Amino acid sequence: MATATKAAGRAGGDGGKKGKAGGGGKNGTANGGTRNGGTPGPASRAVRYAVVGGLLLAVLAGITVGILADQGHLPGDSLREVWNTPDDDNRPSDSGNASWASGDTVAAARADGVTGYDARTGARRWRHEPDHGAALCSVSRTAAGDVVLIAQGTPDLPGGAEGGEGCTTVTALDLRHGRELWRTTRVAATDEIQDERDLVAVGGGLAVVRDEDPDWPYSWAGERPGSVRPDRALRALDLRTGKPRWTARIPKGCVPYRAAAAERQVLALLVCDRDDIRLAAFDPANGTHRWTTELDERRRVQPIANASEFLSADPVVVRVDSLDESGSDSFLSFSADGRPQGRIASGGINDDFEGDRPAVAKVAYGRLYLIGSVFQDTVSAFDLRSGRRLWRARLESGEDALGLGIAGGRVTVPVDLYGSSAEDGLVVLDADTGDERDLRTFPDSVASSTGDLQDVLPGPEGRLILARTEGYVRPFTAYEER
Repeated sequence: MATATKAAGRAGGDGGKKGKAGGGGKNGTANGGTRNGGTPGPASRAVRYAVVGGLLLAVLAGITVGILADQGHLPGDSLREVWNTPDDDNRPSDSGNASWASGDTVAAARADGVTGYDARTGARRWRHEPDHGAALCSVSRTAAGDVVLIAQGTPDLPGGAEGGEGCTTVTALDLRHGRELWRTTRVAATDEIQDERDLVAVGGGLAVVRDEDPDWPYSWAGERPGSVRPDRALRALDLRTGKPRWTARIPKGCVPYRAAAAERQVLALLVCDRDDIRLAAFDPANGTHRWTTELDERRRVQPIANASEFLSADPVVVRVDSLDESGSDSFLSFSADGRPQGRIASGGINDDFEGDRPAVAKVAYGRLYLIGSVFQDTVSAFDLRSGRRLWRARLESGEDALGLGIAGGRVTVPVDLYGSSAEDGLVVLDADTGDERDLRTFPDSVASSTGDLQDVLPGPEGRLILARTEGYVRPFTAYEER
């Protein structure tokens, strides 16, 4: 049960240690207490079940409501599985993992290809596989006009035999039909196939491709499969046709590190002076350099020690690892002209952003929504301009947040219920206030705390689609309110 609190005056954390069963926070905010405006909060999930159960018993004598509640079958309180993707699509993947929703299609990318499904039925619509012997190494974070970019390459043969070319081919894929629109070659820094972020991007009618060189400071390359000048290494093509549009003039002393694209500008993280990551913007019409700014005015942000990537291109938000003593993620927001804005760092009043794995975070409505944990999981919203936390919702003790979805003014958070292997829950919060709007139970266990739940997508007819990645898991499952 989430309990929302305003940021003002809430500098303290919860008391007690996070556990898998029972127990509340020190201040009673998790189990009991009051929420915004003094509205009494339900004492616990058990109390809610008891209230609903009492009403049902009055109408349906002889039915054991406790059993129904335990199994997630209470009317109005549970979710029903509508469809599941085929079992033979369960494949683990070390690179190229992504999921997209476009119209009535959802698509899942793995190292061995991309599969499109009907968002209404879960039926497989199409399958696109890389060339023989190749694997996906990077994909665009988002789709633009139903088009995504996928990068593929051929690794060395098993046993260390040479012959791999690395991540050398970029393909534009139409998500509606799984049709390849065009392909182009790129320069790779290594003959290995790695899981690379922000190597390709789409936005503003452009496909943006980043080439790389084994001599650049952030490269781990051993052999030299290719070489490219820094001022020829960030280029844009027409998203639909693949026709070359421009090559960016990278500032002297810098090399491209990450790429992102939006309607009004193309962005890049650059490594300058060999060990300082900076943010740069380019004109989407001709690739002209607009501005470059430091990520952190206080210190150098290094490519090896402070791995960085784009969380959002519009508004501009960059995720940086180990920027402070917490060793966790920090989130840096910038205006459209490159001025530093909000800085959201782990630790203290902002909770800890899960240092052992990337923090679960999304950008929407001019805010950063983030899952953090101190002694129990919390969901927070931060203003991107100021970095100020707007609200924080604490989950009940023993509830682990598994993912984060934002749509229609609501924040949806699948949660692991008390470490149960049989079922999970769904907490729905108001995106503006953090107030709890709904609480439901899945009829099964939807994910694990190791991170195999990749995304929470809105589906047709108000359904909820869960996208998964790591391990032998089905790519998508759709649910609706019972």
